[in-house]
Amino acid sequence: MPSHPSRRLPAALLLAALAVLPAAARAADLDRDGLDDALEDALLARFAPVVVLAPDERVRPASAPWLLARAALETAPGPPPRVLQASALGALAALLIPGTEEPGARLRLDAAAQAGSPDPADWTAYGHAYRAADGGILLQYWFLYPFNEAFWAFDHDGDWEHMTVRLDAAGRPLGAWLARHADAQPGPWFGWSALRREGEHPVVLSARGTHASYASPDDAPRWERLCPEAEPARAAAAGCPLWRPGAPGFGGVVNMGERGAARVAFLAWPGRWGATGAFGRDSRGAPPPGPAFQRGWCSEGAPGACP
Repeated sequence: MPSHPSRRLPAALLLAALAVLPAAARAADLDRDGLDDALEDALLARFAPVVVLAPDERVRPASAPWLLARAALETAPGPPPRVLQASALGALAALLIPGTEEPGARLRLDAAAQAGSPDPADWTAYGHAYRAADGGILLQYWFLYPFNEAFWAFDHDGDWEHMTVRLDAAGRPLGAWLARHADAQPGPWFGWSALRREGEHPVVLSARGTHASYASPDDAPRWERLCPEAEPARAAAAGCPLWRPGAPGFGGVVNMGERGAARVAFLAWPGRWGATGAFGRDSRGAPPPGPAFQRGWCSEGAPGACP
């Protein structure tokens, strides 16, 4: 759904309005990162990307609750081994069982869950807003795909991908970094004018199976497969599914907060988001950890921006 900038409060005015409000009238800074939570939520919604999937994409996005309901939680190696329903990650009881809160813990997905959710209402983008080193604000958007399906030797469960929008100190968008594979700290840079946009929403092409983020079909290496169209209307006509996180019918943008003061229970969990790795083998190392334990977390942030 195209945005209507004329109906929105300009970002600079939004920043100014929050600055002059009495402290009691402001939303709390629950994640203790120095940013007002209401400002974080407003900016994350305002600049949420439009994600264009490849026309033959077989692994659809999902939400963390959707995936956790379809997985088992295995404790870290060592006695006594335990297997729990992964949905217990949000419960205090799970955190009291030894081995569930260690980096060696992992999820084991049901085989059917690897394809992701067929219902766009489950497609949730996870936001992370934090202070930039230059006084601006950085907005990360993390996308969860249950499986990386590209080349058998490099596939794995739990494919977390992301992109980062950079705002200046006045709240104006300057551009975005698009993370892809090992180049994710924070990834290649694109100025705002170089990005295709739908209103204030940057358009991101998600590569088939790998789900790396690209600005256009020409931006990707030959071995990646993308939608041949970057303009959303033409992409839809070409059979490419569109994911607009903030639009009706989709899963929205959920602000995760910070690892030290998480707004979603899974953020502080250091384990791996899967058990299947390269060559289809059982692995405790190939599936990635969650966003807060990846190298791209808090890229370009100010000192102490992500407690």
